[in-house]
Amino acid sequence: MAMSTQQVQINGITLQYQTWGEFTRPERTVLLVHGLTASSQEWAQLGPVLASQGWYAIAPDLRGRGLSEKPPHGYGMPYHVNDLLSLCDALNLPVVHFIGHSLGAQIGYFFAAVHPKRLGRLVLVDAGGRVPPDSLQAIGASLQRLGQIYPSLDAYLAERQQTPIHQWSPFWEDYYRYDAEVHADGTVTSRVPKAAIEEEITVNMSMNADALLPRIQAPTLITRAALGTLSPTRGIILTADEAERVQTIIKGSRVVEIPDINHYTIMLSEVFTSAVLAFLSK
Repeated sequence: MAMSTQQVQINGITLQYQTWGEFTRPERTVLLVHGLTASSQEWAQLGPVLASQGWYAIAPDLRGRGLSEKPPHGYGMPYHVNDLLSLCDALNLPVVHFIGHSLGAQIGYFFAAVHPKRLGRLVLVDAGGRVPPDSLQAIGASLQRLGQIYPSLDAYLAERQQTPIHQWSPFWEDYYRYDAEVHADGTVTSRVPKAAIEEEITVNMSMNADALLPRIQAPTLITRAALGTLSPTRGIILTADEAERVQTIIKGSRVVEIPDINHYTIMLSEVFTSAVLAFLSK
């Protein structure tokens, strides 16, 4: 299914977003929200699948990521929710379904709790509970590239290819090519400013998830990766115990464990895709 790239001016910044599918039925719109240092490219596999099933998928680059503008400050869940609501307003979407991975899941429960009338169904992808003590270590492989200067695009891609959190494939090459900013002298940096992520982490650590989760009224699917990023049992962002605890807080929610994948590869799983399609179609 063909992808379309568009931009919108909101809240003083330019927000870039990708879409898949035809916008014929507003109630069939799904917002796809990526993780901490990711971009809309995270959804390059799921977006076309949703479109093939009659959904209109919208995947923004959050502020400070991808090709969206990168203001010097203004990062954290409230800022992103404001941007996403403004995007929906600009597209005349009073209600959307929401799929959020990692940081995107945190943004999702903030969105659902504070603006319940704007949300249909909610999918939390491998996040949403209390953050485990080794969380920064678990995502260290993705944070490592921020602020680094690479001598060339090939050097950047070669370093990313050695990252142990995923098996290299055309998907991941496209993902990191999109992230790479090539400068006039040929050097390369990630498009994600390190300072933006530092502010993001500090702001979000101050949020009280347990005050928000009980306010979620939307039907909610909680998906969790079975494997850790540090080892099969270490570096798990959403543990089984925490997923079950969150399920007891969000009325009517349910948990699906996705086997054989970790925090970074969950959105590529056929089991995950099938679970999402079944949930959205209810």
